[in-house]
Amino acid sequence: MNSPENPDRLRREAEQWWLRLRDRDATRGDAEAMKQWRARSPSHAHAWNEVARLWQDMDPVLRQAARRDPGLAHPPARGPSRPARRAFLGSAVAAGGAAVALWPPLSLWPSLLDFTADFRTGTAEQRELALSDQLRVQMNTQTRINQRGAQAGAEAIELVAGEAQIEAAGGGAPVTVYAGSGATRARQARFNLRYTGPQVCVTCLQGTVQVEQAGALQTLAQGEQVIYDDAGLRTTLAVDMAQVDAWRTGTLSFAGQTLAEVVDEINRYRPGRVLLRNADLAARRVRMRFEITQTDLALRMLRDLYGAQLTRLPGGVVLLS
Repeated sequence: MNSPENPDRLRREAEQWWLRLRDRDATRGDAEAMKQWRARSPSHAHAWNEVARLWQDMDPVLRQAARRDPGLAHPPARGPSRPARRAFLGSAVAAGGAAVALWPPLSLWPSLLDFTADFRTGTAEQRELALSDQLRVQMNTQTRINQRGAQAGAEAIELVAGEAQIEAAGGGAPVTVYAGSGATRARQARFNLRYTGPQVCVTCLQGTVQVEQAGALQTLAQGEQVIYDDAGLRTTLAVDMAQVDAWRTGTLSFAGQTLAEVVDEINRYRPGRVLLRNADLAARRVRMRFEITQTDLALRMLRDLYGAQLTRLPGGVVLLS
């Protein structure tokens, strides 16, 4: 009998869970059962993360395949047999971009993957976590966090997606926050992490933090920010801490960002979806401030101040042109 910690066995089990969750008949109960499986050990969590990263890396190719052959958009029903690695990849391609339970169209409802996270927030929701005397976390909207457990006596979590402010209270080994391809560590500090696209943005708000990615290391002092992705760490910049911290006060402030960036941020706080369909308008620089509970007012401001035309559709979808 194989050991339950055998990496190949765990990988196969993780693949089976992944297929189950992307099945058209998947339920929230499936997501909860998968979450319990993943929590059995660090090895289980690692196997799941590896399979999830594989799927996410393949996603652009799969979507392109589905566009070439719409028939691929209908995955087979769940069967009693256990797919091997090859069957997993074949079923993944067959699923194409139509796994709406995992990636709902226009992000109009939560993905089943959201429910596998240890902690999550919905649209416009914020949440505070007191994970230990050493570690406190405030989660912003549309954020997913997993616990990594104590590693060598240190608290560790993973920011899977979204934005969070971390407070490390000191008194022991440094707190570690994994996000994307890097890790941020601090003993006594307050810092903001944002992971809403391919890049991770780390801002030190108090104390000092160390950011590591692919062997490179940078130390941030108060008021400094660094961005990283798979290409490496960028140059450290001085930033306006009040603007980074604004979401915690319930407001969003923009000073020179493009209108496209403003729309992306509105979509994080507003149910439905705003679609920007004018390239010239998207590139315009914007100055505005609004409460996160008044996103519809923000859309009217874009209409009145920047000449955008609003077309409202069912389901909270708004065309901005």
